[in-house]
Amino acid sequence: MKPTLFRPRLALWLIAPTVALGGCNRAPAPEVTEEVRPAYVTQARPAGPTSIELIGEIRAAQRAELAFAVPGRVTQVLVQAGDTVRPGQVLAVLDAAPLRAAVAAAQGEVNRAQATQDELAQRLERLRAAQEAGATRVGELEALQAELAASQAVLHTARAQRASAQWSLEQSALRATMAGNIGLRALESGQVVTAGATVLAVDGPGRELAVTMPEGLALKPGQEVTLVKPGSSPWSTQVLRVGSRLEAGGLVRAYLAAPPQTAVGATWPMRLQHESAAKTAPEGSTEIPARAVMPGRQEGQGQVLRLARDGKTVEQVEVQVGPARGDWIQITRGLTQGDPVVVAGAAGIAAGTVVRPVPYPHGGRP
Repeated sequence: MKPTLFRPRLALWLIAPTVALGGCNRAPAPEVTEEVRPAYVTQARPAGPTSIELIGEIRAAQRAELAFAVPGRVTQVLVQAGDTVRPGQVLAVLDAAPLRAAVAAAQGEVNRAQATQDELAQRLERLRAAQEAGATRVGELEALQAELAASQAVLHTARAQRASAQWSLEQSALRATMAGNIGLRALESGQVVTAGATVLAVDGPGRELAVTMPEGLALKPGQEVTLVKPGSSPWSTQVLRVGSRLEAGGLVRAYLAAPPQTAVGATWPMRLQHESAAKTAPEGSTEIPARAVMPGRQEGQGQVLRLARDGKTVEQVEVQVGPARGDWIQITRGLTQGDPVVVAGAAGIAAGTVVRPVPYPHGGRP
């Protein structure tokens, strides 16, 4: 018997365990995970009392924005922000040298045109005398009259250019148009300005408080309201005017009369006491951050992204919107207490998207 006949079989027995062990030690393929988008989420809370909390900004009831009527380089700024000014007072001055040169050039054109017209007028008188004596050619008088008419047009244009140059020179000094205080100074000496660009503003007498509030308050010009500023006694004021509706949350800009001695630009946190603000919230109402509400097609309606029961998939919910209270807005229908809603970036997240909830930092802007 030949010993070589058993060698292939022996090799197979030796290879088989090795292959088996190699298969057991093979590393599993890495799992491919889809990146999940984070989203700020908070829970709908019960609607609190609907007393309206506002932050207003004091503005001048009258403001005159001033600009140079001609371009140039500023040589003098004679006022500072807050200075009291009177009507007609010079506030800033441009370099007048180029403007004076333009006036001188325009005056030279007027002088030349005037001299030409005077000469032609004298020639016309002599020619008429010669015509009476029969010493003129046919058409000579008519030609001179036409030349005189053309010179009169040139003189008229030269005078108009001189008047324009003189007006520009007068505009090199910027003057106050009313009494008040400098509320804006946006120029310095040496600065080059363009015509029509606002560089100074004068705040006249009277102050107004600009506030953003829910349209549902239905404030009207002339209406009396009461404001409560922290640390101060309630004070009554009057609605001056109500602006056009804003897009987010059905808010409008209203302007209320403010104490005349108040500094322009000051911000006032306050609560509005008004019959519309004193109404209790409907039963079952909740409130969520106003940023979580996307405007709906009809007034008082909106959409909110809410987390589904799995806690990570968003679904779109139609809601009925009530009045705002600070940065929060009342939801009268569509949500229940504890519903988790997406606060920021809802407009860029489609319903059905899986997100990673991140607690909304109350009091801040994510």
